[in-house]
Amino acid sequence: MPRPRISRRIFRPPLVSGYIPFGSSKGIVDSISLLYEEFEALRLADYENLSQHEAAGSMEVSRPTFSRIYDMARQKMAKVLVEGLTLNIEGGNVIFDEPWYRCNDCNSSFSPSSGEKPASCPVCRSADFKQVKKGNHQSGNDLLPRPAVHQTGFCVCPGCDLKVSHQAGVPCRSFICPSCGNMLIREHHPVKP
Repeated sequence: MPRPRISRRIFRPPLVSGYIPFGSSKGIVDSISLLYEEFEALRLADYENLSQHEAAGSMEVSRPTFSRIYDMARQKMAKVLVEGLTLNIEGGNVIFDEPWYRCNDCNSSFSPSSGEKPASCPVCRSADFKQVKKGNHQSGNDLLPRPAVHQTGFCVCPGCDLKVSHQAGVPCRSFICPSCGNMLIREHHPVKP
């Protein structure tokens, strides 16, 4: 039985949930998920200019583990840039230093200075927000919500052209069209059944 994965400490949730390529002629076809700990490794090593030893200490992981996380993040970012893919920042086994909240109306993340649960979002004053909790990439429980924009495209019915928002990690072929009974396929799929 494998050893349970240790949670990685990150400073704060990312400000955005992902990026869409600008000026792509082929449309949004595929996406890559960058885990929160991979995002944090890039932030510490490249943005904060910390050594791998210092960054590993900040994330409370060993230096070799940090190196593996950082290498995977760099590979994913290179693939996103070279192939013009959509980037989703989501998932991972992480813990935060302080409680963070995400507003469901304006999609901003915030942490109250008092440490107590806030009454409203400091940006839009909405009371519709929820706490961003420790999550696990496999279960996806209470992680940062996806933005309203369909960043990962659609699953479409080849028979009646019904479109359904694609859910990351769920194959389109696992959905059946309620109108005509065909399996859905990914938008811009080269072969239609």
